[in-house]
Amino acid sequence: MRHRIAALLTFLLVPAAHAAIQERPPAPVTARAVEQREVGQRERVLGSVRAASEAVLAALEEGPVANFDLREGDAVATGAPLVVLDPRRLEATRLGVVASQAEGEAVRVQREAELGDAREDLAALEAAAKSDAISARELRRARTLLASAEALAVSAARRLDALDAELALLDLRLFDTTLRAPFDGVIVERHVEIGEWVKVGDPLVTLVSTGALEVWLDVPERIAGHLGASLNEFSVQVGPARVPYRAVAPRSVPRVDPRSRTFPLIATLVPNQTGVPNQKGLPPQKGLPPQKGVPLQKDADSPLPAPGTSVEAWLPVGARADTLLVPKDALVYRPAGVAVMAVRGEGAPTGDSYKGTAVLVPIVILFEADREVAIQPGALEAGALVVTEGNERLFPGTPVQATIDRSPR
Repeated sequence: MRHRIAALLTFLLVPAAHAAIQERPPAPVTARAVEQREVGQRERVLGSVRAASEAVLAALEEGPVANFDLREGDAVATGAPLVVLDPRRLEATRLGVVASQAEGEAVRVQREAELGDAREDLAALEAAAKSDAISARELRRARTLLASAEALAVSAARRLDALDAELALLDLRLFDTTLRAPFDGVIVERHVEIGEWVKVGDPLVTLVSTGALEVWLDVPERIAGHLGASLNEFSVQVGPARVPYRAVAPRSVPRVDPRSRTFPLIATLVPNQTGVPNQKGLPPQKGLPPQKGVPLQKDADSPLPAPGTSVEAWLPVGARADTLLVPKDALVYRPAGVAVMAVRGEGAPTGDSYKGTAVLVPIVILFEADREVAIQPGALEAGALVVTEGNERLFPGTPVQATIDRSPR
């Protein structure tokens, strides 16, 4: 008897529950029609951010490290002292050269005086020779003494020039005992500590620039000849948060890695005007690329990526063709793959509103195109409505009242 009563209640309650679902008001959503337009195919490539300049700075002189107060992560400006070597040995050598200069200057004065005396003697003897007051031998000897005095004066002057050059070299070597930053950057590695003896060429510190950043993309060799000839700018997504940036002035390196069969494509990284991704995936703002050595401007809420951060980009490949396009806001990521919530109902959507039922439709993405993705035909057709706002709270079969977004793309 109890089983018969339970079966009777189930028979009566199931239609009532079904009727309650049917009477539930439809969920308000925003939808947009799938479009078919002529777009260019794009290829997904990966890479990383690199600093425009990265250098392992080496010692220009030898000696013990006297001062190295900076640590990893410290920022430095161009010309800032990084590492100081003990300069006392060179300073002592310089004092010796300065003393030699003083001595050489005294010798030069002496040689100039002797040269003047020799000239006067020769002039007097030449005057006397006109009246046959002296012999030819005495005149010849006076001329020889003058030539010798001129040579000694020139030698004294050249000795001073050599000492000046030696002193200039010592001053340069003393300047080089302090290693200075060649560009604005951040210290990423120390190779020595205070007290260590270093030789010429030993690495002291690794410095990464904080100026312009670059993206290095690994482009498959199979698309090397299919990249757009007019490619001068493209968008990239940086880091796990996929922050959008612009990459400008791309240049390729014509060398294929034999292991990965890829070649490097390098471009300068430029942040968007706002510096943060927007909710609708709007295209990047236009702007000028940064000049060399000028740091990138950044938004307060969007710090510049660190060198080594991952990068994803979609590069234009091949000719343009008619393709089905779905807004990125309509994508629903599921464990089984990517899908969209389509709105199916009676009749074609003609006005600004359409009533129907949510249907989960799996799709296959071919490539990205700005705020849309190109999909493989078959799952959807041009004109089908897909939910762009409110799809995260929908389940398949949910009644919806869709407001159709007809704004131009």
